[in-house]
Amino acid sequence: MVEIKKIFLNFIKKTGIIENIKYHSFLFYFLSKMKEKPNKFKITINTNCLVLSQYPGAEIKGLGGLIAQFPKNFEILCFTNGSTMLKEFDTIKSASIKKQQFSDIMKSLRVKGFKIFDIDCGTLKNHYSTFRKIDISEADYIFIPNIFDNNKDTLALLSHFKKILQEKEYNPNLKIIMYESDFALCAPDYLIDITSIIETKRRMLEIYYPKEEYQNYIDKVLGLNAYRAHFSNYDFCETFMGFDYDEFIKIPLLNPTSNH
Repeated sequence: MVEIKKIFLNFIKKTGIIENIKYHSFLFYFLSKMKEKPNKFKITINTNCLVLSQYPGAEIKGLGGLIAQFPKNFEILCFTNGSTMLKEFDTIKSASIKKQQFSDIMKSLRVKGFKIFDIDCGTLKNHYSTFRKIDISEADYIFIPNIFDNNKDTLALLSHFKKILQEKEYNPNLKIIMYESDFALCAPDYLIDITSIIETKRRMLEIYYPKEEYQNYIDKVLGLNAYRAHFSNYDFCETFMGFDYDEFIKIPLLNPTSNH
């Protein structure tokens, strides 16, 4: 286990995302608790799930299969508008297209609720006043992007979320769940079978990432889901890391004003 920790830490260092922070304790804590197999993630009819997405599409990449299976349990909040995601358009047109894509997908899923904020990509760090207005009091699960995503809006989202947890009322049984969007999780401890819904996830991804613009990208995303299934007898899985309040508050976070 010591050698595994050393190899993994060296890999993370090479990504360049830990210039301003010591992740050692965080990594070692979860690597030392790695299970042989992740537990199955369970949702009941009364489970309230809140998803925080850093940009349009992150929520589908990370847990589109889970949302598609339990849409009435989910409220989805997307905090940036995709203003820089379509390089062939100016920021206004790009944001308009990405907001419409997000809205169309959420309506097709028939989720309990959804909203996309008109915040330009790369500027979420300046919008805590907007972020702090969200209601987290009723959520049993709050889904957040992976802390190792190399994206300044992800870091801002996590920093803002950590702050509102300390300021606002939340469910005493709250579980905080990290999902995979831009980078893989280091030590997943939950999985859910999405084999039966994988084509639905593919169709949603095709709206966000048309084949003519994103060659093979969707296959790569779903390839991670196929790889994650090696923990089980399924063909495709989504995986997550779970935290209680005390665990999450102790996680060191990069400064969202950094250049990462």
